[in-house]
Amino acid sequence: MPMAMATSRAASLASLKNILAVALLCAAVAASFLPLSSAGVSLVSLTCRKTAHERLCISTLAPDRRSDAAQSVQELAVVALTVARNSTRDAVWRTTVLESRVRTPLERDRLEQCRALYSECLRDTTTTIALVNEASYDAAARASSTLHWYPEKCQSLLYMQGVESAMEQTNKQVEGELIASTDIVHLLLARRGADKFNLE
Repeated sequence: MPMAMATSRAASLASLKNILAVALLCAAVAASFLPLSSAGVSLVSLTCRKTAHERLCISTLAPDRRSDAAQSVQELAVVALTVARNSTRDAVWRTTVLESRVRTPLERDRLEQCRALYSECLRDTTTTIALVNEASYDAAARASSTLHWYPEKCQSLLYMQGVESAMEQTNKQVEGELIASTDIVHLLLARRGADKFNLE
């Protein structure tokens, strides 16, 4: 091969390498300015990092497939509240089952009170979901702030009555999910009602 042709080919390869290097550098720089969600970090992770109870937030949202499809923090708030509402509904059912098994009238009375509390919690959680869907974040924040009180109250009613172990895990689960839900609703309020925002 003539020396001139070899030199020309080598120069072309070197030029191509330089172009590729510049292109990769530009891509890296551009990626650094994208929202984290575009760089492979999920909206769930970004949102939960902003809450006061990150682990509760993740444990509430991560198992639910609807979280992966969520496009906004508003949608994540609805998912979290729905998860909590489903657990609250299960708690109502559980108090009914346990009531048929307890030994004393006092235990039965306490479980009846727990069922009434969870029934009210179920209504309030449903109301809060509607408020979030309507983007009424002030009202939703107020409504959600007291939701975790219901499982706490149930646990205190059952304490030392011989049935606390049967409801303790349920109360703890519902309380955690309600706290996580409230945190996310308050994120919406902190952003002054924006239903979509950049969490950089």
